[in-house]
Amino acid sequence: MLTISCEEMKNIDSYAINNIGIPSIVLMENAALKVVRNIDLHNMNRFTIICGVGNNGGDGLAVARHLVLKNKQVDLFIIGNLDKGTKDFNTNLNILKNIEIGFTNISKDEDLAQLKTSLDKNDLTIDSIFGIGLTRRVEGLYKEVISLINHKSKKILSVDIPSGLNGDTGEVLGISIKANITITFHLIKKGLLENREFAGEIIVEPIGIPKKATSAILKKME
Repeated sequence: MLTISCEEMKNIDSYAINNIGIPSIVLMENAALKVVRNIDLHNMNRFTIICGVGNNGGDGLAVARHLVLKNKQVDLFIIGNLDKGTKDFNTNLNILKNIEIGFTNISKDEDLAQLKTSLDKNDLTIDSIFGIGLTRRVEGLYKEVISLINHKSKKILSVDIPSGLNGDTGEVLGISIKANITITFHLIKKGLLENREFAGEIIVEPIGIPKKATSAILKKME
């Protein structure tokens, strides 16, 4: 099984976007569709989605949209400064606003009560807080949110990587989502295999990145 580092994945993404010309928002949409494809929509109707403000969070916003369009009940939470959202995160957030899908911005301890209520009622929690770029220790409100998710959720799906896990080493950066299933994209990240206890079942999904991008980057990294 071919595994890659987080740096290699970022470079493959960049090559696909900048050298091949695939818009990054297309890759994000493909990722979201693959996440939805792996959800048991026949038996699950209520979802809690927790997003950060980076591209991993953007994946989560797109997942939320597709679930709502399938007439599912979605409680959407965003943690982080909305003024610091990435371009593709903001694109998906604007779409949600335009179709009047609401969300709760978790910015203080008082906002956690709504999250607790949602976690108690849902069928599945979707973790889309941090992506593969996380290297710092998880602290503060993020730590509280992850702890709540782990303790209250019936089942957890992580998008690309469990939030709080180092994508290269599998190290828990203070605290990490303990996922039942992780849907990772394109190729498996080394850290997922190093910590299956937190990754759970790992499913690798293609999102439309050509082999040329992978080959070009991996040859450079040799």
